[in-house]
Amino acid sequence: MSFQVFKKDFLASIIVFLVALPLCIGVSVACGLPIYTGIVSAIIGGIIVGWLSGSSLQVSGPAAGLILVVVDIVHSLGVGKLGLVVFLAGIFQILFGVFSLGKWFRAISPAIIEGMLSGIGITIFLTQFHVMLDSTPKNGFIANIQDLLQVLYNAVFPLDGSQHHIAGSIGLLTIFIIMSWKFIPIKKIRTIPSALAAIIIASSVVFFFDLPIKHINVSYDFWSDVHFVDIHILKSLFEWPVIMNALMMTFVASAETLLTSTAIDKLSPLSKTDYNKEVFAQGIGNSLSGLFGALPVTGVMVRSAANIDAGAQTRLSTILHGVWILIFVSFLPFVLGYIPTSSLAAILVYTGIKLIKIEEAKFLYKISRPEFAVYIITVLGILFTNLFEGIVLGFVSAIAFSVYKTLKLKIDIKKVPDENKVVVKLSGNITFVQLPYLIDILESLEDEPNIELCAEKLYFIDHACVDYIQGWEKEHASEDKKITIDWRTIRRTHPEFHWREFERKN
Repeated sequence: MSFQVFKKDFLASIIVFLVALPLCIGVSVACGLPIYTGIVSAIIGGIIVGWLSGSSLQVSGPAAGLILVVVDIVHSLGVGKLGLVVFLAGIFQILFGVFSLGKWFRAISPAIIEGMLSGIGITIFLTQFHVMLDSTPKNGFIANIQDLLQVLYNAVFPLDGSQHHIAGSIGLLTIFIIMSWKFIPIKKIRTIPSALAAIIIASSVVFFFDLPIKHINVSYDFWSDVHFVDIHILKSLFEWPVIMNALMMTFVASAETLLTSTAIDKLSPLSKTDYNKEVFAQGIGNSLSGLFGALPVTGVMVRSAANIDAGAQTRLSTILHGVWILIFVSFLPFVLGYIPTSSLAAILVYTGIKLIKIEEAKFLYKISRPEFAVYIITVLGILFTNLFEGIVLGFVSAIAFSVYKTLKLKIDIKKVPDENKVVVKLSGNITFVQLPYLIDILESLEDEPNIELCAEKLYFIDHACVDYIQGWEKEHASEDKKITIDWRTIRRTHPEFHWREFERKN
């Protein structure tokens, strides 16, 4: 490695470290877990996953997209089994990588992915808006909506310097700084990540004015808070709820990682992802993260984009960013205690809004109504049930629309008076499911003396329909009718069918 490449990677790693630190802490807080869970996940994602990764410029760590997964697991199984689920999800990912199944995680409808991100974004926005106002979020979408107006009212009225009012002001200050940072005229100042700048300024305001709002609770000895998974809980590894939640986490984490990898490959010519190697690396990271009782690891777009924008050339940048986080929390953990909770929540409120991509929804609506319907079903499913059930609903609806399109059959009936005949044109695909429809059409033509069945635009026909058409032809052959069937074209629609054997039998 040349000195120039090392210099670029070194500088990029500093930028990524500054971007990652407030985000991984914020994700921990949003999950209702100690901050070490996100920080340890970021260290493992940087050093271990970065070293093994199949995408050299991708940065891994805790992600906002997995907040709902973690919260659901904590609510249903308890904090104790979270590490177990993360560990098992890592094992699944390792197996998928070993057996070269990583590419299958890319076989996901974009409508489901966008619906998943929007559903997660809306939920993060609603829950973290409460936290930004030093309030407690409710359980469920409807409950959060109903409580939101009251929380907003308490944060604004009366303007008497209450805790909610102050926390809300600090949260709005944080969002304002993030949104306006790019307009600062001094380029060197703009190189500081906007989220970090917002945290520093908001924390300074709270400190100098001694504002009475909630702060991050962190021990001066950071590593004293870290706990390994209880060895006795390993007996629950093969319980069905643990396996199901691990599979859901595997799907969401792997899909987010590989979609991020694809985006990075488009952003930088230096990146070319090995998807199976990437899934394997994520599996190693998650199995280790689970043993530490930390949050799941996944490839994340914001940090990865910052890495590329900062001029990273190799995986060294990703690895070093993990080293800087490790050094910081080992020697300067007390600094984290100055960060107000409302400021971290504000970052996640902003992140949640960014996850709701209205332009993508508009694009889906323009190109395909069924795809847009899948998007809406996925979003509503996540909001009114949970992430897993919402994704399942999205998959079911996507499959249903695909089956509908696959089985779509169009039958045109055209009378040709000059030739005293009726032309029946079959278009699309026809299987036993549409056979009753075909029967009704042909039986309605009983009185027609000359019928021509045309299959030029037919793409597929199954055995049941072929059998019926041949029987219908034989039935009317003895009558005073002329039946013309385009058997040559029908044969073409089903080339693997043993036509000679079929005709011999019939």
